[in-house]
Amino acid sequence: MKQLTNKRFNETIYSTILENGLTVYIAHKPNFRQSVCVLSTSFGAIDLHQKINGKEITWNAGLAHFLEHKLFEKQEMDVLSMFTNLGANANAYTSYQETNYYFSTTFPLDKPLNLLLDFVQSVDLTHQSVEKEKGIIIEELKMYQEIPNFQMVMKSFDALYHHHGLKYDIAGSVESVNAITKDELEKAYYANYHPSQMILSIATSLDPLEVLEIVKKNQQNKSFEPAIVVEPLKIIEPKEVQSTYEHYIMNVNRQKNAITYKQNNFGSTPLENFRLSLITRLILDMNFSSLEDTFQSYLDNGLINDSFSSSSEYGIDYGFIQFSSEGESMDVFEEFITEKLKSLTIDSDNLTLLKKRYLGQNISDLGDFESVAIDNAKAHQLGTNLFELIQMVESIEVSDLEDALQHFDFTNKSKIIISNKKGD
Repeated sequence: MKQLTNKRFNETIYSTILENGLTVYIAHKPNFRQSVCVLSTSFGAIDLHQKINGKEITWNAGLAHFLEHKLFEKQEMDVLSMFTNLGANANAYTSYQETNYYFSTTFPLDKPLNLLLDFVQSVDLTHQSVEKEKGIIIEELKMYQEIPNFQMVMKSFDALYHHHGLKYDIAGSVESVNAITKDELEKAYYANYHPSQMILSIATSLDPLEVLEIVKKNQQNKSFEPAIVVEPLKIIEPKEVQSTYEHYIMNVNRQKNAITYKQNNFGSTPLENFRLSLITRLILDMNFSSLEDTFQSYLDNGLINDSFSSSSEYGIDYGFIQFSSEGESMDVFEEFITEKLKSLTIDSDNLTLLKKRYLGQNISDLGDFESVAIDNAKAHQLGTNLFELIQMVESIEVSDLEDALQHFDFTNKSKIIISNKKGD
């Protein structure tokens, strides 16, 4: 095993790649009792277009999430109850970028760790079980359709993009879920769940060599088909948004407004885009938070309220900057945002303050086992290690923020309103 020690944080991470291609990370936390294990694949909700063994394939929206559901269901076997009986708390989630299966425990690690590897590394589907699951997922979709803040995000993405996977709910749509088949699920599973496509990330107080031995024994008893060559396909999006304005009726106490700007300048690697997202977040915090001298006046004058938020994200083929708040007038909110974007400023003192704040938050997360395990997997998928990811903010200078400002695009935007009634 390779050993990576950060003396500054007094933390050590061990890593290796097994013969079958499974990447293993073990963060050793000797002064704690807990263990957290995460088995991760980079197959997420936006991966609707892939090249598999040279052939381009388009999946139904929600496929990654559907697959997550089905892996927990084995014939005559309740996986979650089995974890509970072993003294472990298990769960899973699908994001746009990955799917993670995990558990935490303060009991012996060997049995729940073997269970995690066993249930994720096998698929047990029937046409009947797939059809049954559709109803469960559709009910889940309907539940989220009743949550205004969630719908604000989804409606914004839908208005922003013509083709990109971000425009779809992580769980898909009623139509796409109904179109998913057993064969499609199996094809996606064997392409994206081979050990060489996955990361096992563990944070534990136990001896790393003993933990690795548990993993090795488990994997040595299994045989896998040869890995399938899987390549992501970049989505070519028009620069313009799909829709500039949408108004939706929902049961809300106060009108919700969101303005999202489509960005068309992004990096060529996942790590570059992570850094660009971090830089953009610094700029937004510098100009749209209490760090900005006149921010309180915006609240006092009703231009925004306590629900105001700003966010951004960049990926290999997408980018956006979003602002949202509550208020009776979208026009007033839009005017406020438009004027602020004309005069974004970079302050070196605020940058120093924010860098210390971000670094402090990152260091604090080292005490959270779940964060350490998940972030280790995330760092690997970004092409770096956890320590470099934590310290990345320290490398950002004023010139980086100034360069990012030159590449922001505020010409292509979509406006979303959610209220109790239609406006004029």
